[in-house]
Formats: sequence, C-alpha cells, structure tokens
Amino acid sequence: MRNFSGNIFSGEVDEFKDSFYLTQVKNLQTASNLSESKLMQLNHYLTNQKDSCMITVNDQIPILLQEQEIAELLVDLAGIMDTLKKS
Repeated sequence: MRNFSGNIFSGEVDEFKDSFYLTQVKNLQTASNLSESKLMQLNHYLTNQKDSCMITVNDQIPILLQEQEIAELLVDLAGIMDTLKKS
C-alpha cells in the first residue's frame, strides 16, 4: 500500500486490490474503501458539477465542496487513479 495525501482526500492506495482506503476527507476522519470503479464514478460526477456539490462521509456527514475544492478533489482522484494504473 502507498500513502496518499491530497488536498481533499487522504488515505492508502492498494495496488493489489485496485482500491483506495480513504482515511480523511478535508479535516474529517473516516474509514472507507473505494474501488477503482467508485473512484471513476466520483470523478465523472464531479466533472459534471458547476459551482458546488455535496458529498457525504460515511453516508452520514454532508460536506459542501465549492468550485475550487471540486477542482482540487479532481486532481486528487487523478493522482489516486494514476497510482492504481501504474501497478
């Protein structure tokens, strides 16, 4: 596993399982395992957002992402998916 620390997402990339173990969203601690297909779905969703959007952590805590944070999360997702593809 490789540690990943982005602007919005932090966690560990598991190259063997093609997944990302999410441990932090912004400043909130979490524990979620995201498959490569879920990462791609999230990327697609964020790409189609204009001004702001809402995501949830642990299906309970809503987090509002402003336009700049969406752009930062897209960069994070690209880095995570790039690491998965290199394995």
